[in-house]
Amino acid sequence: MIVESFFMPMLAAVESNHPVQLLFLALSVYCLAGIVKGMLGIGFPTAAVSLMAQVVDARTAIIMVIMPMLFTNCWQVIRSRKLLADVVKIKILLLSLLVFIALFSQLASRIQVDLLTVVLGVIVALYALHSLFATPVTFSDRWDKPAQLVTGIGAGIMGGLVSVWAPPILIYLHARGYSKEQFVASTGVILLTGSCVLFFSYINAGTLNSAMFMYSLLLVVPSLAGFTIGEFIRHRISAQRFQRLLLWFFFIMGLNLIRRALM
Repeated sequence: MIVESFFMPMLAAVESNHPVQLLFLALSVYCLAGIVKGMLGIGFPTAAVSLMAQVVDARTAIIMVIMPMLFTNCWQVIRSRKLLADVVKIKILLLSLLVFIALFSQLASRIQVDLLTVVLGVIVALYALHSLFATPVTFSDRWDKPAQLVTGIGAGIMGGLVSVWAPPILIYLHARGYSKEQFVASTGVILLTGSCVLFFSYINAGTLNSAMFMYSLLLVVPSLAGFTIGEFIRHRISAQRFQRLLLWFFFIMGLNLIRRALM
């Protein structure tokens, strides 16, 4: 496939124990993921983990994303300047997200890598398909609290296992009819909250050791640089066409992850 052809030289380098090539790839991937995050407000772990999982095992790719994800979410919240009102409105979602991330992140290190890769591929592919073709479901204020609870539980399970929890949140915010700026501000708060819980849960579970912590911390710089570029683009041009191309890319990447795990 095209993706494998593109990454084959780097994959060969990684398999030959060339850490410099892997580091260069990671810096490039995280800059790209930062651009996606800056443009859309979401998609950072989806882009970073999906791409890195092509050349390292899924568990390593998931652990690597934690520090850049934490910093970019924090920066997004600071840049949005819209915190308290959104936190109050989505408090049920936030609380259920916190609880289930904390619970399921303790299980992440015990799950087989192939199964983790399949789960990640399915999440990425379904997320892309829904965003491309499905008409957002709308509901009244009467159903908002149950919807927040279901969204928080689903996102927490995904986040705890594979560090990707955007898909349920995206569906919920679209169903509530959030504007672009409301969407960016709300996702910033939600994702920052989940990132903090995931960070401490990984430390408690021993998943994030000192070596991976330093490697992950190093990737903060290209992530924030990419975020700045993406934010610049978001404020000046429409991201609609770019978003559709990106979602098609995510869909193909998700299928490729599933294929790699099953072969």
